[in-house]
Amino acid sequence: MEKMISYTMRPNCDFEAITKYKETFSAMLKHDLKTPTIAQIRSLELVLSGALGELNEQQNDLLTQTLESCRCMHDMINSALDTYKYQDCELTLLSKKFDFYELAKNCCVELAKIASAKGQCINLKCTTNKTIINADKKQIKYAIINLLSECISRGYENSKIEVLIEHTKNKIVFGINIKCSDIAPYVLDKIFESAPEGLAKFNIIGTSLRLPLVYKIVSAHHGLMYAVSNGGMTSFSFFLPYLN
Repeated sequence: MEKMISYTMRPNCDFEAITKYKETFSAMLKHDLKTPTIAQIRSLELVLSGALGELNEQQNDLLTQTLESCRCMHDMINSALDTYKYQDCELTLLSKKFDFYELAKNCCVELAKIASAKGQCINLKCTTNKTIINADKKQIKYAIINLLSECISRGYENSKIEVLIEHTKNKIVFGINIKCSDIAPYVLDKIFESAPEGLAKFNIIGTSLRLPLVYKIVSAHHGLMYAVSNGGMTSFSFFLPYLN
């Protein structure tokens, strides 16, 4: 049975001027940035497919790098739109029961190709048979995809990305462990904020957008989120209540 849950992040968000500004900014992201970026991606994919003639190795490498850059930009725009949607507004969740493990497994398969481009391998392990939760499946998928994408971006090349599903008390736990440069404590303390100070040092596109988005989704489901970084290992995890 589906259940509608209305979750208000900030109640004072109905000012006419703010609403108009939001609509204008959102439209700019969608039409002025996202649409031409998609067109660039499709054009580069067409050229790389050989439909317009054979490419030499140097041309192929250059266009492949350009395509990956465009895809990163596209991901960043999507993350910005998603984060913007959750910021200062009412979020309505459509909750229903589903298998969290199956959803996580599908997300790992979906991003496996992106990880393999960096020589990374995604390993998913589930230590519990209590994987049925009551939540908004679409939003939880956003959370998993964005957290996993963040870990792929941060993780070293040719490394393993360990994904673990377990449970503790009345919560299901989703965690990801990666090998990467340690995150400074002062950055880690603010890493779930929309624009954490010092994050630009990591030079990762979209980093300042994905984690705040995941945090907002998890919070909307009355869950918790944690990050730990030490000794060349970084872990991100979130806890979700099973709910009835």
